[in-house]
Amino acid sequence: MSEPTGTFLGETTPVQHEWLRTVLHLLPVAVIIVDTGGRLLAANAAAEVLWGPQTLEEMGLERYHLFEAYWPHSGRRLRGEEWATARTLRNGQTISNEEVDIVGRGGARRTILNSSAPLYTSDDDLLGAVNVSVDITERKATERAESFVSEASRLLAESLDWETTLKAVARLATREWADYCMVDVLDTDGALHRLAVTAKNPEKQALLDQTMPFPPKQGADTPLARVFAQGRPVLVSDIHGEWLDQVARTPEHRHLLEQLEPRSSMLLPLAVGTRRFGIINLVSASPARRYSRRDLAYATEFARRAALAVESARLYREARQALHERDASLALLEAFFAASPVGMGFVDRNLRYARLNKVVAEHNGIPLEAHLGRTPRELMGEAGAPIEDLLRRVLETEEPVMDDPVEYTRGPEPRVFLASYFPVRTGTELLGVGGAVREVTEQRRMAEHLRFLADATTRLATSLDWRTTVRNMAELVVAQLADCCLVDMLSEDGEHLERVEWQSRNALLQALLEKAMPFAPPQGSDTLLRRVLETGRSELVAEVDGAAMEGIFVNEEHRDLLKQLNPRSVMVVPLMARGRTLGLISAALCSTTRRFTARDLTALEDLAWRAALAVDNARLYRQAEQAVAARDEFVAVATHELRTPLSALQLQLSSLQRTLDKQPSEEAERLGQGLAGALRQADRLTRLVAHLFDVARLGTGQMSLELGAVELSALVHALVARMEEALATAGCVAVVHADAPVVAMADRPRVEQVLMNLLTNAMKYAPGLPVELYVERDGDRAIVAVRDWGPGIPPEAREHIFERFARATGQHARASLGLGLYISRQLARAHGGDLYVEPPPEGGPGSRFVLHLPRWKKPPGPPPH
Repeated sequence: MSEPTGTFLGETTPVQHEWLRTVLHLLPVAVIIVDTGGRLLAANAAAEVLWGPQTLEEMGLERYHLFEAYWPHSGRRLRGEEWATARTLRNGQTISNEEVDIVGRGGARRTILNSSAPLYTSDDDLLGAVNVSVDITERKATERAESFVSEASRLLAESLDWETTLKAVARLATREWADYCMVDVLDTDGALHRLAVTAKNPEKQALLDQTMPFPPKQGADTPLARVFAQGRPVLVSDIHGEWLDQVARTPEHRHLLEQLEPRSSMLLPLAVGTRRFGIINLVSASPARRYSRRDLAYATEFARRAALAVESARLYREARQALHERDASLALLEAFFAASPVGMGFVDRNLRYARLNKVVAEHNGIPLEAHLGRTPRELMGEAGAPIEDLLRRVLETEEPVMDDPVEYTRGPEPRVFLASYFPVRTGTELLGVGGAVREVTEQRRMAEHLRFLADATTRLATSLDWRTTVRNMAELVVAQLADCCLVDMLSEDGEHLERVEWQSRNALLQALLEKAMPFAPPQGSDTLLRRVLETGRSELVAEVDGAAMEGIFVNEEHRDLLKQLNPRSVMVVPLMARGRTLGLISAALCSTTRRFTARDLTALEDLAWRAALAVDNARLYRQAEQAVAARDEFVAVATHELRTPLSALQLQLSSLQRTLDKQPSEEAERLGQGLAGALRQADRLTRLVAHLFDVARLGTGQMSLELGAVELSALVHALVARMEEALATAGCVAVVHADAPVVAMADRPRVEQVLMNLLTNAMKYAPGLPVELYVERDGDRAIVAVRDWGPGIPPEAREHIFERFARATGQHARASLGLGLYISRQLARAHGGDLYVEPPPEGGPGSRFVLHLPRWKKPPGPPPH
């Protein structure tokens, strides 16, 4: 008979009860068994140690909210229904290893892994629940402490800017170990100044910031001042009101501390030997956590490392200053070498290493001891020759060399360093050359990447021909990233790949690539290129082995060509723009040392995105050009074909009008009125067709001007006289201000057309109001201005009205095609002038349209004989 599954209690015997009690008491973890009401049925000794007998006896669902426990990540107190046992009794849920901070027996703060499971009878009736609590307080404290000390040490070792580093460590402390961290440092004035304050809870940060003006006062009889003076760490397990009174410098400071609600603190001096740098105050505000002696031990180690880092940074600064002043000592140099996180070395006058730190040895990949007594060339071969040349130059000139870039190839990719070399003297004696080296490989790569993208953007924007764009892209890839580059574009049917571009670093590779041109992967082939095309995801083959080669070639002939090319590393990136795949770009390295990395793939993806967008823009531009050309051609043909029947229609209507005029009668008069209306509409249609014809000629570049000397004052007077009847019909009076002749180099009919459009607009939008025309000179320009007294034009619409098909709103919106002002401005600009609108200079209603034309200059006469 098989064992029953699940946990249940059935009929038991005293022997079984005793066995269970014995097992429970032997377990090293706390075990509690409760009934369905959450009341205690059984508990072992570990549970009594953790909670206390009285607490266990008072257990019950209705009292769970009285037990003090907190969620460790948020610090929020558990509600009664959130306890694992309560949730198990409520819904039968099994809960495993839930981390909780509790206040246990005697107010002890502990961290436990809390688990709970339901107990059932043999009839599957809920009998109660069993709760298991594993005390992990010490383990968690150790983990947090070790994690913090490790990460803090890393931060301290990465930078010589100790102020910034200490601020970063303060932020780290509030993530791992404390609710508040305050850092006070000794300044040049001999007083402690607050460098950083950081709160774990963002809501408390603003409150903590207000404590910045209250660093401990050196020499005062306060806990923090004593810790700084004595240089010994202090643990404050429980913070009480009296302690706050001792720490607070003012009543305002005391009130701020009360609001922060500190519970426990560790005061850590920053000191190396007898030298004091400052003090770090780590504070816990959690009711469930009090710092212990174990915490203090880890914190002391952290403070020791922080003090060493601060000391190293200070020594670094002092050493640099002393070396630049040529007054550095070997003792200080030794201390600086030992603590410096950057590469430091010293060579004697024979260019042999006398001192160096482990950072230099790591950069060179040679043990530190192997450097001593040897020159850079002896250590690194020809790679050390440039270094020796620089060192020798510094010895000869006694002038420092600052931040000299050095490229060192060791491994698959070159590494870049900035090296500074400076002479070292004692009095009048030149001892040798000191050096500081820091690696800037990542910064240089980022700068090269940005330059690459900038160059790519510039080159890809130079052409609207997609083939030129693709060629530029391939050339960029070969120049910056790869030995070979292939570009395949997708056909119009979206199925077939066409190989359109190939580039390589040398003629041999180029010849092999040309032979590979016919081998674009066909549809349905299981190749790397087809996979990238179908998935739209880039692929990087860092090392091309036999299996990778199987996924690249399409047939045996292609395989033979690839063997000759011998690609060592390959990248394939899709060309995608606006959600559409346009093709593929493939890059390969044939070098025996270098391989593509994820950084190279990112660079190629950036380039491919820009190139795809440029190719797609070129395609759209070409389509737009074709559409515009087709439109302009259609308008030109249509307007040309419309002018002939319109002319015939006007002639016939005019002929009918003359016939009716010869036969006066009542019927003839009625017909004449209708015929006059038809003539007006025919005239309007003729003007509209003429406008369309002008627009078509402007669009196709066929508009030509017959320039000559045009006297504008006379032209304006003649035009006003010719439009007298139309002005009278509109109720407008034209006033001309033209006191002197003004001659322009212009096409007279076209200027008349522009002015007629302006007068027609004035009559249309300002009927019954005067129209003023001005003819003036302005240097080399002739000006004709038309000023109306209508409603005016808003500033935001003054450019819009000169666009094609831009029409006014209101009752005149359907009276035209919106081409008159567009044509007028284009004609003005074709003359070398312009047309614009402005408010009247003297104020008042209306608008002032200003036409600029170049003035005519009288040609010089024949030279005197």
